[in-house]
Order: sequence, then C-alpha cells, then structure tokens
Amino acid sequence: MRDSSLSPSSRLGGAVISDRIVSALLEELRTGRYAQTDRLPAEVDLAAELSVSRTVIRDALSEMERAGYIERVRGIGTVVNRSVLNLRSRLDQKLEYYPLIRSFGSYPHADGIQIYPVRAGEELARDLAIEPGDDVICIKKRILADTTPVIYSIDYLPRALFGSRDYTRIDLSGDIFDVLERECRQQVASNVAHLKASCGDESIRAAMRLAPGEAMLLLDEICYNRLCHPVMRSLSYYTNFFDFSILRKLL
Repeated sequence: MRDSSLSPSSRLGGAVISDRIVSALLEELRTGRYAQTDRLPAEVDLAAELSVSRTVIRDALSEMERAGYIERVRGIGTVVNRSVLNLRSRLDQKLEYYPLIRSFGSYPHADGIQIYPVRAGEELARDLAIEPGDDVICIKKRILADTTPVIYSIDYLPRALFGSRDYTRIDLSGDIFDVLERECRQQVASNVAHLKASCGDESIRAAMRLAPGEAMLLLDEICYNRLCHPVMRSLSYYTNFFDFSILRKLL
C-alpha cells in the first residue's frame, strides 16, 4: 500500500486514496471483518469506519463494481460476489508475475536474464509509437515457481524512456511494472492483449522444459501509460501451471 501522505495529484499516475481503500476493502472481504458477509455496510458507515469521505468510498465502490467484486443494487445495497473475489488469476486484470505465483503458494524468482539493445523494426516501431531503427531495450527472463519454470517473458522498452542514463547500470531484472514506475516514471494504466496458443521456438521450449507437443498460452501485449502512450511491448508465455479466468460483465 502506498504512503498515505501522498496527494492524489502529487504526480501523474500516482496512487490515489480510493486505490488504497479498494485494497483495504478487498483485504477485509477476503480475510478481515467482512470475510463472512454477503453485503458491505452502507457508504456512510464505510466512510466512518475507514476515516475517509463518502466521495472516496463511492469512487472505491465504483472501481470494485467495474472489477466485478460487488454489485450495487438499489433497495438492497452492496452485494459481494465471492466467486469473483476468490479468483486468483484473471486475464482481464493486470497480471504481475510474482504476486500471481505467490497466490498459488509458490516462491517466485527469475533466472536466465538477458538484457540487450535492438533496433526497432517496422512492427515494433508501430507498436511502441517510435521510429523504425530507434533503440529498444529487450529483456528476456524465465520465471519459476519454486523450481518449476512457469513463464517465459520477453519485454521491449523504448530506450528513450531512460533518458541519458546508462541502462546497463540500472537493475532491470525485477518486476517490469516496478522498473517502469521506478526508473522511467511510467505507470501502466492499460494494455491491449492478444491471446493465442504457442509452441514457442526451440530455445524457449528447452528453457521451459516442455514435453513434446505441449503448448503454452501466449499473451502478446502493448502496455499504455496514463496518457495513452505505448511504453512496452510484452510477450509472455505461460505454461499450464496456471488456471486463468476472464470476467465478462454484461450489465
């Protein structure tokens, strides 16, 4: 959870109060005071309990409703959808490797990390809104759950995001969203993902220890910041270690 002293407008893409309230309410719904309830208290009561305004509570509940955790029904109140609340790996939400793997009770870590510059071809330049031939940093790594390879990741970041700094002196081995926020002051707000089955090339198959004929789920994503500008192209190959879900809201 972010430092509560930060103003919502302190920097573009910074955490806002309602984000923290959402996190707090989800924790309370899963393991805290609301773990056994099928409805949340009224907005005025939540505001008093959490020492924030009703406007903040309203914003937080709107975000939770968009995510499918709750439904606000006139005359009934705020109803909790526990089936959605208990989903661990949703493709319709931001996927961060390490928290995802921890949710399965395993220890996440990376190896085989490769970081090197490439020149953007026509497709990559179009995806990242840069010019063909511009410098791009490619980051490859294998993610393991305990000792089992579960994700092979290839990320492409425009070299310009790092300004004049020498990227070889920056630790780029950690969570890529943290790297973007910490080193580039870029917070990923949305992405467009294409899902497809993939066998991967021979080097990826060997790294992932796949059986003959075994395929992976490939998420081919372009990630955008709060100004709707692309900041990363990402290829993530997932093994069948994961059981993914997608929530489709119809109302």
